[in-house]
Amino acid sequence: MKVHIFNPPSPGEFGFTREGRCMQKEGVWTTTWPPISLTESAAVLRQRGHEVQVNDCSVEGVDKQKLKEVVREFSPDLVVMNSTTPSLNFDMTIPSLIKEEFPDVKIAAFGIHVGSLPDESFAMNDALDFIVRGEPEMTIADLADNLSSGGDLTKVPGLSSRVNGSIVHAEDREFIPDINELPYPAWDLVNLDNYTLPFSGNRFLMVTTARGCPYKCTYCVAPSYYGRKIRMRKVDSIVEELEFLRSKYGVEDFFFWSESFTIIKKAIKDLCREIIRRDLKIRWVCNSRVDNVDLELLELMKKAGCWMISYGVESGDQQILDSIKKDITIDKIRESIKLTRQVGFQIAGHFVLGLPGETKATLRKTYDFACNLDLDYAQFYCASPWPGSEFYKTAKSEGWLASDNWDDYEQDKSVLNYPGLSAEEITKFRDWASIHFYMRTKIVWRTLTRIKSPGEFINFIKMLRAFLTWI
Repeated sequence: MKVHIFNPPSPGEFGFTREGRCMQKEGVWTTTWPPISLTESAAVLRQRGHEVQVNDCSVEGVDKQKLKEVVREFSPDLVVMNSTTPSLNFDMTIPSLIKEEFPDVKIAAFGIHVGSLPDESFAMNDALDFIVRGEPEMTIADLADNLSSGGDLTKVPGLSSRVNGSIVHAEDREFIPDINELPYPAWDLVNLDNYTLPFSGNRFLMVTTARGCPYKCTYCVAPSYYGRKIRMRKVDSIVEELEFLRSKYGVEDFFFWSESFTIIKKAIKDLCREIIRRDLKIRWVCNSRVDNVDLELLELMKKAGCWMISYGVESGDQQILDSIKKDITIDKIRESIKLTRQVGFQIAGHFVLGLPGETKATLRKTYDFACNLDLDYAQFYCASPWPGSEFYKTAKSEGWLASDNWDDYEQDKSVLNYPGLSAEEITKFRDWASIHFYMRTKIVWRTLTRIKSPGEFINFIKMLRAFLTWI
């Protein structure tokens, strides 16, 4: 069977990342992430004997009209598209666009939003045949297998189907027990030149190290996609993939992809030791909780090629951190970032403005906290109550939602009206914080001193333009 799997065109004049819990415009980093969900699904499909084409339309310059041409040229039996909350309205125009010209092709959608609200998503477009709920790879492959063999699609775990005008939900699919059995992503099906790092412009790829997160942060949608149980890849498997990617594609920069890279410290220490032992000479970045690092781990990570760590700080107010079940303390945030700076990393801090309990005073408190931490980068987001999170259910039941238009559920715009604090005030503060954090002399100087070549200067100018647009 011929399967076309793609990220739809961008819903605006910018790159757009559709990747699990990460649903965002290209933004200040001027970087769209490599489509690992697409290429992992494509690899499983090929393993099952299907012919696959992958398109990441927003970075390939493929608009709606061009997409029809791409579909016509490949002539697939099954089309599978990724979708996110902020792009949902746009994404759900795609099935009818395709069906108008190719009425016999079957169309499926996957992603956290459609998987969390399948009935509502089906209602948005009658041309949509299937929705994949949860972890996508095996359900997509089973869908293709059963379409090819004439099997009963209503029995495919994790699949919701439109059958004679009715919606039938099969049982939930269990998460893949051993992710070591997944093939490497089919990166040969995309143009890797489309995925480059800020400043350096080097190509980079994402490598999965684990799936699942046991923490109970109320605003996070990750558990609905990858579950709460940690499923760690074996060290040898990760390192062999790194060697393969470097050998086959010449890529030396990586983003280690997991809900929290350092969640099992012993495993990551072993991974770093193996990277060092094999002398891979790679560069990489990762995300982490502040309570999952120690000096030994940070020193091993640095020696193994890690140069930047992103921490989810979220708020500078302890009561807000407690209300969202973050399970970290202000003191621990300070301690870990100080330790990370001591070892010599670049550090990014991520802050979410407009969480439950937010006031004008706590907004300012979070900004001041961000400035007092020794960060290189700070990303200020508006809290977005996406379907699939506890936060969405709470915001809906409490009447906090200022909009029911999914276009507004962006991280640069608030949709939450609290008593004494409006969505408009949250958005304005987020814009103010983004500007003033980066306009400080310390940050300007530190940024400029990192520019080592004319190419990096050009990339810096691109980032500056994107930053001015993003805010």
